[in-house]
Amino acid sequence: MRWFCLLFILSLPALQVQAQQPSPSRIRSEPDSLTLFQLPPILVEATRGVTAPWGDALPLLTFTRQPLEVRFRPALTLTETLRDLPGLWLNDRQNYALGERVLVRSAGWQAAFGVRGVQVVLDGVPLTMPDGQAVLDPVDPAFVRRAELLRGPAALFWGNGSSGALVLSTWPDPFQPGFRLRFLSGSYGLRRLGGEAALRFGSHALVAHASHFEQEGYRAHSRTRLSRFGMQAGLRLSPVSRLRITLAGSWLDARHPGALTADEAARNPEQASVRYVATRAGKESRQLQLGTTFAHQLPLGWLTLTTYVLTRHLDNPLPFAYIRLRRQVAGLRTTWTHQRGPWRTGLGFDFTFQKDDRQNFRNENGRPGTTLLRDQRERVRETALFGLARYAFSPHLQALAGLRLSYLHFALTDYLLTNGDQSGRRTFQIWTPTLGLIYYASPTTQLFLTLGTAFESPTTTELVNRPDGQGGFNPSLKPQYLYGIELGGRQQQPGLHAEVTLFYQWVRGRIIPFQLEGNGRTFYRNAGRSRQYGIEAWLQAQLTTALHVRLAYTGARFVFEEATLRGNRLPGLPEHRAALTLQFQKGLFWLETTGIAVGPYYADDANTVRIDGYVTLDVTLGLRRSLVSGLHIQPFISMHNVLDQRYIGSVVVNAGGGRYFEPAAGRSVRFGLNLGTP
Repeated sequence: MRWFCLLFILSLPALQVQAQQPSPSRIRSEPDSLTLFQLPPILVEATRGVTAPWGDALPLLTFTRQPLEVRFRPALTLTETLRDLPGLWLNDRQNYALGERVLVRSAGWQAAFGVRGVQVVLDGVPLTMPDGQAVLDPVDPAFVRRAELLRGPAALFWGNGSSGALVLSTWPDPFQPGFRLRFLSGSYGLRRLGGEAALRFGSHALVAHASHFEQEGYRAHSRTRLSRFGMQAGLRLSPVSRLRITLAGSWLDARHPGALTADEAARNPEQASVRYVATRAGKESRQLQLGTTFAHQLPLGWLTLTTYVLTRHLDNPLPFAYIRLRRQVAGLRTTWTHQRGPWRTGLGFDFTFQKDDRQNFRNENGRPGTTLLRDQRERVRETALFGLARYAFSPHLQALAGLRLSYLHFALTDYLLTNGDQSGRRTFQIWTPTLGLIYYASPTTQLFLTLGTAFESPTTTELVNRPDGQGGFNPSLKPQYLYGIELGGRQQQPGLHAEVTLFYQWVRGRIIPFQLEGNGRTFYRNAGRSRQYGIEAWLQAQLTTALHVRLAYTGARFVFEEATLRGNRLPGLPEHRAALTLQFQKGLFWLETTGIAVGPYYADDANTVRIDGYVTLDVTLGLRRSLVSGLHIQPFISMHNVLDQRYIGSVVVNAGGGRYFEPAAGRSVRFGLNLGTP
């Protein structure tokens, strides 16, 4: 099935019959969930974050990848694609069974797998579930064109699990019909085939991509097979009506090497944990999602309606159990925006539903045993109303105010009943206000001040993982609450984007992971308060016609205020990070160098295990070459970790038995080839 989808999408260019059209021009007075591009004679829609047109009053950073960067950077992970954004901390665990650690400021630091506490949206479909956790299997970093990073509290727009937001789009901007095939091979048994096509049909447009990835991995017992596909259709139904349809899916089969002790990582960082090999730990998953967004212009503003469904099948052998999960998710979102005189107003309604059928078996040599340890159904429902208003006091000064009421309901039905009926319910009702001011010092310079709130409920996984070994929900685990203030400024003009943001945030009821000796299972508890403050700086500039530069710096302190941990740093978070990317283009050649500097940090709450900082350097060289008119061949070579640094790429926070360490790969080389239209 996966190869059929890949071949189908790679064959789409043969269907194209229209010639290329001139570059599109942006229409800015369109609905907040979409950006529209006027193309003679068609109209194409590209995904935008829900925060537009409110985003300039928030700590929102918009990043668009350069076309040659999309073609030449290997971009096997989001770490490679978005590594030079301030406030975003990405860790490549070298372990596709767990996925990357994605943190916005401190949001998501406690996630044992997947993404926690950060709202992630792919082409208009939320990947973050109602319980606050996201799995990024369908995201193919190689095809991501645009990222919107909201570093402050985003609960006003997204509800639970929105202490930050990352909105990703694979829609080409500017839109140009054509196709591209990409072949990639390299160190550690890497093989990857991918392709994408962009087509026009009258006043409609279609974009599709697919890829298949295989790798033996830097560490033992980390073999991975991963296939992905995605499709988007932009339809112009009438002069005032638009429809966008998105489809995405993934198939993953990955082994799990586990984390190492300090001695193991120092002696042989390529080895896997013995118990993970013995139990054949890993993950097999399939995920499919479909979304639609309908936008219609009314006499009193724009009305948008978004619906989506998602299904996920997971088989996950681990040392302590064989987990089988079947997940179904459905969501509906409707928003209305209107502008009249100095007022811009918006109203919205959200409803999302998640159903998990969970069974845990005894792991018998990587297969589910006959002993059933857990059999339960978990249901999560979030219903929310929210409203926003923006008022222009003058051409230079505007104010933003918004309020969201979220009603979150968890329910569990126990079918095992070996220790009595462990069924239960948990309900949370939460108000999340946001206030903001924005001052336009000039058409290109803005100053903003924002006060925001967010909350993160325990996820279903966190609620059912009880240290006492009982079934049902943990009755003592509660949500954590985030309150934040941001003060910043940005300057945007052709060839230059500069931004500086100061922030101060405090968290009440911080959810903290911990492990007990033995099987490596992670449990959770609330641990009082913490506070965090710092500075984030970003510069993107076209210094000359040949030289493009990006510079990002994050300096922050994340500190516990709970009695027994007072003054300790939050683990897994360096206080200083910097990234510098230089892109040089001359004639047929394209050269990119990226340097990353990361300061030291701790792996445990007690701050007894210190992880050393490191500096890495990546270099990519690409060659543009035309074979025949309209068909290009573009070979490239990329070297990762040129300095061959030995460092810890990620940690398991508060791991039991001292197994904190997930070593990063040494020097590696990748060879690639693009073939297609410009």
